[in-house]
Amino acid sequence: KFSFRLVPHQDPARIATALRDMLQAMCPPGIRMELITQHNSPAVLVSLESPYVQAAARAIEAVFGRKVVYTREGGSIPIVVDFYQRLRADTLLIGWGLDDDNAHSPNEKLSLADFHRAIHTSARLWQELGTLKPQQH
Repeated sequence: KFSFRLVPHQDPARIATALRDMLQAMCPPGIRMELITQHNSPAVLVSLESPYVQAAARAIEAVFGRKVVYTREGGSIPIVVDFYQRLRADTLLIGWGLDDDNAHSPNEKLSLADFHRAIHTSARLWQELGTLKPQQH
């Protein structure tokens, strides 16, 4: 199984074709190889200036007591592209765990302290979103 986290301007079909061609070139004679693409989706990058991103930053800073550090992390949720392209809606994907939480692995974990902070931050985020004026979103 292969899973790619694309960045803006990468074409998922082109990436799949390049992978298939590379694997085919490595395939020993007499062995049949087939690559089945289950789903693909282009990347979405929401501006840090988005009022929703700014509201999330205020909520996180209020609960965690520290400035937000922005990182580009991959997440394969194809509907996010539809929200962005069809609805022109920015989507917030907020990760609550740490790097060593091993998300989606057999030994995935999340500390209770982080879980509780996530709950409080989510509640604070709703408050922050409620303060946005109609022209801001």
